[in-house]
Amino acid sequence: MDVVIVGGPHSGVGKTLAAEVALRALDGLGYGAIKLTVAEGERDPEHDHGSSALAVAHAAGICGRGASCGVCETVSGKLPSRLIVSEGAIHKRGTDTWRLATAGAVAVAWIIALREAAPAAVEAAMRHLASKGACGVVIEGTTALDWLTARASVLVATDPGRKWKDVALRHVGDCDILLRNTPLIPSGDLATPAAFAAASPRVCDLGRADDPGTQWYAARLRELCAPFSVRANS
Repeated sequence: MDVVIVGGPHSGVGKTLAAEVALRALDGLGYGAIKLTVAEGERDPEHDHGSSALAVAHAAGICGRGASCGVCETVSGKLPSRLIVSEGAIHKRGTDTWRLATAGAVAVAWIIALREAAPAAVEAAMRHLASKGACGVVIEGTTALDWLTARASVLVATDPGRKWKDVALRHVGDCDILLRNTPLIPSGDLATPAAFAAASPRVCDLGRADDPGTQWYAARLRELCAPFSVRANS
């Protein structure tokens, strides 16, 4: 399965917007989507609601970030990953997974996982997407850059922003597409690392479909992800 990874150095930079643009650009090629949420470590045992909260959440079909549901807290050493595919959770209006679905994904899965459990969880999610007819996947999740070989890798940041995650710093020089998103309100007040500017990111406003940088991004992604027969004849 062809993979497109969309990552960023921290929240608020426009990763979901970039994933939406990717899915629209790849419309017709059979791409599904994965929202990858990686927990950095163990949850507080006092707030681990365990299997009972998990069962309630699945029965209700609610998003794992719903108020007081305790679902995210069920990711721990005892339950290191969760794969969420229920219609009630994925298509809950206003959520990131809903946005990915409405952007044209064949199917969408949401993973919540501890870092060490993320690779196996992504493999399971990709098998689920394939069973729904997906031929490729857009993964919104920076951590996937550490272990997956992608057809196209995208890193989006704002300048200024906030402190960068280590995974973004490790891969800023080897991503296929680097985007400097320019929202009206920056995501922080820290300058980006020098390596980002040195890599000549494309300036864009991902919230505008008519923005030249956004249009360049979509065209470049189509070029990178075009079926081999199309690329060979171009």
